Amino acid sequence: MASPAGISGHDGARDQLLSHLRRLDPWQLEDFKLGLQCPELLPEGARRIPWADLRAAGPADLLCLLEERFPGRRTWEAALRVFEHLRLSSLCERLRAELHEMSQVGRLQDPNQEEPAALEETAHRRRYRERLRTRILALWDRTPWPEDHIYLRDVAQREHAELRGLLQARGAGAPPLTVLLEGAAGVGKTTLATKLVLHWAEGVLFRGRFSYVFYISGHRLAELGDTSFAGLLALDWPDSQVPVEEFREHPERLLFVIDGAEEVILGSDGSASRPSADWYQELPAASILVRLLKKELVPEATLLVTAGPPGGRALRRLLLSPCRVGIPGFTEGDRQEYLRRFLGDPDVAEEAWRRMRGSETLVRWCAAPLACWAVCAGLKRQLAASPAPAPGAPTPTSLYARLFCSLLAEAEPEPGLRAGSSAGQWRAFCSLAAEGLWLATFTFAGDALERRRLEAPFIDGLLRLQILRRVSDCEHCVTFAHRSFQEFFGALFYVLRGSRGSLGGVPRHQEMRRWLNHAFADANPYWRQTVRFFFGLLGTDLAGQLEEALGCQVSPGAADELLDWAEELEKCGAVSAHFDFLWLFQCLHETQDENLARRVLNHLPEADLDIQGCEHLRVSSFCLKHCQKLRKLRLSVSCVLEKKRTSGLGTPEMRAADFQMHQWEDICSVFCSGNLSELDLSNSKLSTASMMRLCLNLGNPRCRLQKLAWKSVSPVEGLRKLGLVLHDNQHLTHLDLSSNSLDAAVSLGVFRMLGHSACSLKYLWLESCGLSAEVCHQLFMELGRNSSLSFLSLADNDLSHVELERLREPPGTAACALKELSLEKGNLSAAACGDLASLLTRTPRLTRLCLGLNPLGNEGARLLCGSLTWPACILQRLELWCCRLGAPSCRHLSDALLRSRSLTHLNLRKNNLGDGGVKLLCAALGRAYCALQSLNLSHCFLTVAGCGELAHALKRNGHLKILDVGNNAVQDEGVRELCSVLKSPSCVLQTLGLEKCSLTATCCRPLSSVLGSSKSLENLNLLGNDLGPDGVSRLWKPLRKSTCKLRKLGLEKDLCSVVSAELEKLHEKGCSLRVTSQWDFNDPEERWWW
Repeated sequence: MASPAGISGHDGARDQLLSHLRRLDPWQLEDFKLGLQCPELLPEGARRIPWADLRAAGPADLLCLLEERFPGRRTWEAALRVFEHLRLSSLCERLRAELHEMSQVGRLQDPNQEEPAALEETAHRRRYRERLRTRILALWDRTPWPEDHIYLRDVAQREHAELRGLLQARGAGAPPLTVLLEGAAGVGKTTLATKLVLHWAEGVLFRGRFSYVFYISGHRLAELGDTSFAGLLALDWPDSQVPVEEFREHPERLLFVIDGAEEVILGSDGSASRPSADWYQELPAASILVRLLKKELVPEATLLVTAGPPGGRALRRLLLSPCRVGIPGFTEGDRQEYLRRFLGDPDVAEEAWRRMRGSETLVRWCAAPLACWAVCAGLKRQLAASPAPAPGAPTPTSLYARLFCSLLAEAEPEPGLRAGSSAGQWRAFCSLAAEGLWLATFTFAGDALERRRLEAPFIDGLLRLQILRRVSDCEHCVTFAHRSFQEFFGALFYVLRGSRGSLGGVPRHQEMRRWLNHAFADANPYWRQTVRFFFGLLGTDLAGQLEEALGCQVSPGAADELLDWAEELEKCGAVSAHFDFLWLFQCLHETQDENLARRVLNHLPEADLDIQGCEHLRVSSFCLKHCQKLRKLRLSVSCVLEKKRTSGLGTPEMRAADFQMHQWEDICSVFCSGNLSELDLSNSKLSTASMMRLCLNLGNPRCRLQKLAWKSVSPVEGLRKLGLVLHDNQHLTHLDLSSNSLDAAVSLGVFRMLGHSACSLKYLWLESCGLSAEVCHQLFMELGRNSSLSFLSLADNDLSHVELERLREPPGTAACALKELSLEKGNLSAAACGDLASLLTRTPRLTRLCLGLNPLGNEGARLLCGSLTWPACILQRLELWCCRLGAPSCRHLSDALLRSRSLTHLNLRKNNLGDGGVKLLCAALGRAYCALQSLNLSHCFLTVAGCGELAHALKRNGHLKILDVGNNAVQDEGVRELCSVLKSPSCVLQTLGLEKCSLTATCCRPLSSVLGSSKSLENLNLLGNDLGPDGVSRLWKPLRKSTCKLRKLGLEKDLCSVVSAELEKLHEKGCSLRVTSQWDFNDPEERWWW
């Protein structure tokens, strides 16, 4: 039996940390990002992450940034320091425990270390070991392998050490161990698990630690009806006297090896039933398995569970703190050795390896021994037919099609497989494969074969060809020899002629559209490779070969059905953020049909691609040149494209480098289609040559780009060339150069284009660019010659030594068009506010200013507010969040609000204003002529008293439409104060933020009254409050009335489910109310660029 190449120890650290980040609410996530900007919280010597990259990052992107900047264990250590800073004590405890687990997992014991003394051996235990050994050996004997399969290794001393390390004993007080063995199909999870059982049964391993080891097979469980846990353990017992009490006396000495658990249908009664530790209760086998996995039956026992990637996700929800261990399968050296020994001839093997290396997919597949055999067998047949060197790698579909056609041709004497006489059998067989993928079923019992009317001679023929295998521990069951075989024949079902779907309900073409949508949205992992095979089978050559080999007719309309699906995507806007564009490109490349690719991609309006290797480059080159209607493209390239000058001309290395450069040129050609208007190249790592090609295409007169994002692109010297090619560009209006290190030499070329008469640039981002005072002054000088730029962001640059006054319109220059300016996180103190005050009065069009995350203090607010009262200042929106303001600053802000006729939006969140500061603000807010329309006071240390002041002011205010007091101690009484004025017909408030305000069900009575009477309130955020089902029910009563104006309501996720049925009824009546557990901005203007 094939052995796995080794064990890759890990405990799923990435997924665990990601889950912790996802549990943070938006406020906590922002605080976490701010914490990462504090040098004292970062690992020693680490560079901080640019704020431009952090600010908009979600949990997944944030984790990627952490891993890139603080690799390995330091990712966790950095996160823990920030969590400690935020005083998230329970989360810190979990992280410390998980860090401790990380230090334990993967430490293999010394191979020479002696096993603990063997436990006392009883006669019935010895008989059980002998019976278990016989069963495992019988399982291996019943597992056939192809005759020409190569066995690379056998049991070795290191394997014993790895197996011991897998279940290394924990220290005193540690919880019982649960190990989850994960890996792709066929890499050796079952082999490793059964070897562990066999070595215990033979007395080689763990005899001093485990009294009993039980092997539980998912195949076997699936065939069982109702049973008890004690009955399950009795299946392998040599007689009827099962020593259950002995098991219970020392449960810590029990090891359960559970193989293929994901193949057991975990019924809702099993997963949702009440916990029980009764060993004799009769239940469905699946329910017993769920209770065993959740440690309800034997909490002290050790578990070793195997699972493939899709099944692993489901199992992790059941297991308690599992230590995840990856089984990588064959190493790269193993794959090369397998190919060399399989083909025999070293020269042929070298050519085969070169072809295989061109496809990361084939190399990855060959980690599994049987898949390695299939790929090598297909390559052998391809080389026999075409021995001359080929420029590209073979597609997986072409290899599998050639392999299966050859196997069938060689098996022509098989009576059950003769072409023509078994066409119906092949269609039924392919339908069975597709149905199994829909239902995540990979083992097929005799009744499933009978239902499809699959005849015994046909099945026997497939067994002899190693397409199918008998399931070793299920007498009447068969399975595909490898998961990829089932995926291939499942895809073939949708290519063969016929109208009936595999599930017997909807027609085949509708079923096909469903799984295409699932595959590209990553909703069903079992369809990923199937859909790739489906595309590959649409190639006319392959379809003809299979038609001849199987004797089945291929549907001539399959490609048209695919085109109909692509057209629907465009019409209904189904291409969303979850759509996997790169996978679509890989599937289209599989067809090797440029005409079909062109027809499909003709419907694609946008694409999002991460090119991380040669295969990604190849498929993107194949497809992008056909995307002539593409309007928006995000392209991140991390494979450096450079010719290897050390190699001689005409060498394979040089030919490969030239070929890659041609592919890159194909990709760049889409920039000149005339339709592409938005391009994002952020985080790309290019070579000098590929950067040159890129810039030449961007400078092409046919390039009509309007928006270009060039964040963190290397080499940064490429910006010089970019500045030259964009020098006289009349189309570009948006340019984002954030997260690039811009020194004086690099920035000069970019800034000079601002002074060109043809420059139409309106928006410019230069965030986190390390700008010096010299560079900023150079920028300001060029802006003096520019009349188009209306938006500029210099966020996250040290502006403390920059003369901001220079930014105002210099005498004798063109009129400054700047309307929006962000200086967020610019290290600006009160000293800079004098320049800012001058800027506000002498920049005639400036309407928006962001100064968030600057330590301005009360003095800075005083200097700034003085300019707001000048008639020449027309500022409308001012962001002063997290600026270290206190109550004294509110006196100056109040005066500005009283005297300014332009200021309509003010953001003061995360400042320690307190009730005293709010009272000062309300002195202005309560005046009828105060023009303020939006006020953010979240996290400003308000209490009930502050809410009373706000309520009093709102009685006389006819302008304020948005008020956010979230993350304050508002409490139920504060809500009652606010509600007293919200019911007034004169109140025009449209949005009220009460997130995380320590509210209970009591506040729902006054809120309900407001919702029933308010003529203006449209958005109410109650997230992060313990309202309970009773409170929400009370809140819901006025929502049923047609007169209720509310359009969006923020509730916790569990409360959203409480009202889901009622919400559906409202929607049926035409109501547009949205209930959300994640608050977003209802007013697009509120999603300001900073």
